[in-house]
Amino acid sequence: MRSLSLRTKLTVTIIVIGIIVAGINFYQITQVDQIDKAADALAQEGRATEAIHQAADQIRLMFIVMTVGVTLAAVIIGIFLMTSISRSLARIRRGAIRIANGDFSAPITIETHDELGQLGQSFNAMADRLRDSYKRLAVEQQRDEAILQNMGEGLIATDELGNILLINHVAMRYIGLENLDAAVGKPIHETFQLYGPNDKDKKPIPKKERPVFRALETGKTVNDVYAFHAADGKKILMDTTATPILLNDKVVGAISVMRDVTKEKEIDRMKTEFISLASHQLRTPLSAIKWFTEMLISGDAGKLTDEQQEFAKNIDDSTTRMIALVNALLNISRIESGRIMIDPKPTDLRELVSGIVNDLKAKTEERKQTLIISVHDELPMINLDPRLIGQVYLNLLTNAIKYTQEGGEVSVFISRKDDQIISQVTDNGYGIPKDQQSRIFQKFFRAANAVKVETDGTGLGLYLIKSVVESSGGKIWFESEEGKGTTFWFSIPLSGMKAKEGEVTLDV
Repeated sequence: MRSLSLRTKLTVTIIVIGIIVAGINFYQITQVDQIDKAADALAQEGRATEAIHQAADQIRLMFIVMTVGVTLAAVIIGIFLMTSISRSLARIRRGAIRIANGDFSAPITIETHDELGQLGQSFNAMADRLRDSYKRLAVEQQRDEAILQNMGEGLIATDELGNILLINHVAMRYIGLENLDAAVGKPIHETFQLYGPNDKDKKPIPKKERPVFRALETGKTVNDVYAFHAADGKKILMDTTATPILLNDKVVGAISVMRDVTKEKEIDRMKTEFISLASHQLRTPLSAIKWFTEMLISGDAGKLTDEQQEFAKNIDDSTTRMIALVNALLNISRIESGRIMIDPKPTDLRELVSGIVNDLKAKTEERKQTLIISVHDELPMINLDPRLIGQVYLNLLTNAIKYTQEGGEVSVFISRKDDQIISQVTDNGYGIPKDQQSRIFQKFFRAANAVKVETDGTGLGLYLIKSVVESSGGKIWFESEEGKGTTFWFSIPLSGMKAKEGEVTLDV
């Protein structure tokens, strides 16, 4: 049989006490009425007896006894109920403390099925769920720990202040630490130093420029290659990605993943040197071929027949394309090796672009295209390398002309926005297929529709100008719709380009 709830028990107790009190009152009223009747009769007879006093005493005694009895009963019932409730609450409290301490072995035992019993059952159900959750979390933690420690990259987790919370064995090996105590809880910038990949003076990167602190400051992922000097003096190149950890749109930490790319960079350097060497070696015979071919076409070796003239012209065109490819490869190798010099000087962008447009005038007239130039009237002289930036304009305009049909329109707009100079080159040509736009700045890539329109091309121009713009502290981006045209934008800081010593410049 189901036991009564606490509310029912208390209600029954109150009703019983109320009935008892009502009974006492009823008895008292009855006795008082009898006394009144007896008193009236005696008063009529003109005499008083001891019976009246005895009856009154009996009533008082009975009332006292019954009142005491009811009070004792109420006290006893109250003590019983409070003892039962206290005992159940104590069991629940002890069980809750065990659960809070992670002990789920002993369930809470409540013999009743009232509210306290239901509360005990709820605690037991909660303990069962917590036990299952802890087991699952323990398994997941062991799995994550195994993944963390066996991954091939170094990993470091930091809090919002840059203090190390977690580090795996690979990262410890990279930075030369023997135990976790030497890293966990310590500021990451004090645990090891980072250097620029081409820093010959071994000057550490300032704290605010380290990838972790840049990610914490901006809330964005930071990726770059940095150098680390091991204890034996060996230089290690690290491809480092710092990703911020966001909680409710607030940065609460960061995770850095480091990968040793020393061998990759060395192979890439050797490849670049080989391309540079091969290109240099090719330039001499190609220049000779072009020179002799031009002599043949001009008739220096005698008049050629029409067929011979056509052959010589084909040789000249192919040689020109080969020389352009060799120059492009040389420029790429020079930029990637960091050997390009930057020689900024005050430059009038209107004059620079007008000169380039004038050089391309023959092509636009041949294709019956309209070329529009618009430069901000109050644009100041910009301190930049005209040879490098001129190459950016030349490539963008050449592509716009090449990939715009006859009678099309190409425009150049140069304006100022805050502390940036924004250049825009727009055409209404063939556009870039949407599924290929993500690859447009890759080396040797050419869009499928571009290859059909113009078979000649190296796929190096956009990669080259992206490298030039970004090395100048600017950005380049574009929008395009196939069949409607393309717009490229690139920015240059109003402060201009920073001078840089180097060995060579670009071949135009």
